[in-house]
Amino acid sequence: MHIRRLVHYPYVLVRLQCDACKRAGFYRLARLAVKYGAEILLDDLLLRLSADCPWRDEPRGTCQVRFADLPPQRPPDLPPVMRRLRVVQGGRSPAAAIADEPKKILQPKLED
Repeated sequence: MHIRRLVHYPYVLVRLQCDACKRAGFYRLARLAVKYGAEILLDDLLLRLSADCPWRDEPRGTCQVRFADLPPQRPPDLPPVMRRLRVVQGGRSPAAAIADEPKKILQPKLED
């Protein structure tokens, strides 16, 4: 799927990276949507966000700003703990884990 508009951007953080001047940064998706509108084309957004790039008007080169996370490969917003999780073959099923939980016996509370 080709993502063309900000409303379809798959992550909470919009990360930018310029390969020419080595600048990088990020913006929050919600703030960009409020400021520029959710229906803005991503190409137009790149032009607006990189307006101060020193390579923009330079005759020897061009600005190479891009979205660092597109095309999506894995969610960059995962916490570090979640990145280490993996599926273990032959592991316990969720039903077995529930069956092994200690049973809580509810006793009626006696009033004095």
